[in-house]
Amino acid sequence: METEIDEKVSVWAFFDGDIFPIAMNWQRRFVKFEKVILKTSRMVGDIKFVDLICSSQTANFKLEYDSSNYSWRVRKVMTLD
Repeated sequence: METEIDEKVSVWAFFDGDIFPIAMNWQRRFVKFEKVILKTSRMVGDIKFVDLICSSQTANFKLEYDSSNYSWRVRKVMTLD
């Protein structure tokens, strides 16, 4: 089941020429990511957005990283049924 969401979140990530999300704080829960399934990027004007689908033990999460203000958003949650 997929649920569309648009919530700002805190994400812990490594930036080493690429973005590697490690975990996030979402709805008072600590969610640890096991791996990045897919990474895409797009330009909207001069702003680069990076979309990442990350896997955790309970669900997959579509995250969006905004390079103009270094913010993260959860865009979608896909439960593992």
